[in-house]
Amino acid sequence: MRVRMVLVALVGLLSVAGCAAAAEPAEAYEQADVRFSQQMITHHRETIQLAELGAERGNAYVKELSGKIIPAEQADIKTMSSWLTSWKEQIPAEAEAAKRGSELPAGSGFERGWLTLLSGHLEHGIHMAKEVQSAGKHQPTRSLADRIVREQGEQLAEIGKRLA
Repeated sequence: MRVRMVLVALVGLLSVAGCAAAAEPAEAYEQADVRFSQQMITHHRETIQLAELGAERGNAYVKELSGKIIPAEQADIKTMSSWLTSWKEQIPAEAEAAKRGSELPAGSGFERGWLTLLSGHLEHGIHMAKEVQSAGKHQPTRSLADRIVREQGEQLAEIGKRLA
C-alpha cells in the first residue's frame, strides 16, 4: 500500500513537472517595449485618422494608400494592446482630438498637403521604431519595429517620388 502511494505521488509530481516544462515562458520585456507600444498605439490611431481623411478626399493613389494603411495599423494596435494587457500595463485611451489633416485645402492641393503630412508622420513612426530596436528586449516588439522601419521606409520612398 505504501509503495502504491509513493508511486501515485511520484506520477503526480512528474506530470506537474512535465506541465510546467511544457508551459511557454513569458517573453522578457523592458520598459522601452511598454513605452513603444503605448506611444505607437496613439501614433497609429493618428495615422488611421489621417488615412480616413485621405480615403474620403484623396485621389486614386491616396485612397489606395489609405486603404492599405488602415487595416494594417488596426492590426498592429490589436497586437500591441494584447502585449500591454499580458504585461498588465495600461492601453492608451482614445483621445477625442481634432482630425489630423482637416486644415488641408480641398481640391488639387489636398493630395500634396496630405502626402507631406503623412510623410512627416511616418518619419516619426520610424524614429520611434528605431528607438525600441536598440532599447527593447521583447522579440515580438522588435520584430514589429523592424517591419515598421522597412514598410514605412518603402512608403516614404514612394511618397517622395510623388512629391518630387
